[in-house]
Amino acid sequence: MSGQREPRLARAFADVFEVGCAVGGTLPYSLSPAERELLTWHFTSLTPENCMKPEPIHPEPGRYDFTDADALVAFAEQHSMRLVGHTLCWHQQTPEWFFQPDANPRSVRERLADHIHTVVGRYRGRIYGWDVVNEAIADEGEYLRDTPWLRALGEDYLRFAFQCAREADPAVELYYNDYNLERPEKRARALRLLRSLLDRGVAVAGVGIQGHWLVDRVPFDDIERAIEEYAGLGLSVMFTEIDLDIIDRPDCSADLAVQRAYSLADDLYAAGCAPEVLERQAEQYARLFRAFAAAPAVTRVTFWGLDDGRSWLNSWPGKRTNHPLLFDRDCRPKPAFWRVIEQASPSTR
Repeated sequence: MSGQREPRLARAFADVFEVGCAVGGTLPYSLSPAERELLTWHFTSLTPENCMKPEPIHPEPGRYDFTDADALVAFAEQHSMRLVGHTLCWHQQTPEWFFQPDANPRSVRERLADHIHTVVGRYRGRIYGWDVVNEAIADEGEYLRDTPWLRALGEDYLRFAFQCAREADPAVELYYNDYNLERPEKRARALRLLRSLLDRGVAVAGVGIQGHWLVDRVPFDDIERAIEEYAGLGLSVMFTEIDLDIIDRPDCSADLAVQRAYSLADDLYAAGCAPEVLERQAEQYARLFRAFAAAPAVTRVTFWGLDDGRSWLNSWPGKRTNHPLLFDRDCRPKPAFWRVIEQASPSTR
């Protein structure tokens, strides 16, 4: 890593929004010394990639495993980093026992309430925001995604999840998080959902737009319009899982159920990324950060992964060598980092 010779990313944008990073594994043990330095030098908030999702933290009825989550909370506190909890209610990475063997509404509702009260309550006052519900909106067609939660509890499960989180921690910020929320049709469904929740007095503080985009296919105009429309509801807007994939895939979705086989011939950047591709990526990251910095409603931008070697896009939707973040596998700043820094106010760089 180039150490402290480059400007601190979070400090550069501190006057407009927070800059965070999603991390996997158990901190600090899963990070190399260079990665730990990179993380604490550039970012002021953390999001767990997996350790707080229902499957790892609540694998069996009556049994919770807080080992990794506790380590992450302790790491964040040790380094004065703010922590976002991710996620309480999702249709993936949730154990089947939540819905079996008696998938009647009362039992499912009780299990969801116990889960949220226990997890949020454990970290009350130590986590500043929670992604309460994740990816509940249908990609196309129907209003809400057909999930076990919807089938068991109906549309009210969303309100109920937020209610439980608010009961467990009255001061924590509560968010709805999803991908493709900038796309016009899905955005319309998201606005419908958020208005419905707000009209019923649900304490939704913000909306998280994941931002798993592809180089040369970033929907810039849709992103700017989405910020305006969500802000019009009085919500904070966060970009919660940012990366720019350099390898083509069918769309900008982030559905873990979608898998694709890549051949050796498809692994175009196994030996490194072409300079011209890195330059296009850099310009598109720069344009994104210009838009974020110009929008007062944007309160946080979080990258989904610390460096290229840590990105989930090396294994989803299939195994390949990807380069989607601001730092390379040796924790060195890429051209995109420097172009992003240029978008910050000169007084904070």
